[in-house]
Amino acid sequence: MNEIRYPSVKTYYICFDNLRTEVKDYGYVETNQVFTTKWIFDEFIDEAEWLTELANWGITPEFDEQGNLVL
Repeated sequence: MNEIRYPSVKTYYICFDNLRTEVKDYGYVETNQVFTTKWIFDEFIDEAEWLTELANWGITPEFDEQGNLVL
């Protein structure tokens, strides 16, 4: 399993299938969380960079009024 474990800063991720041809999941991990996945992933500490990469895949995440990601 691949994981992000208690990152020092909020860390964004994009998970891909093993051929990197499809986005399987995306989101972020807070400093008090652990994220585990079977997929390969890229991680970002810059939200703008993460959003740009998602846009390259045709994905525009939705956020609620408090700034939480809506999945």
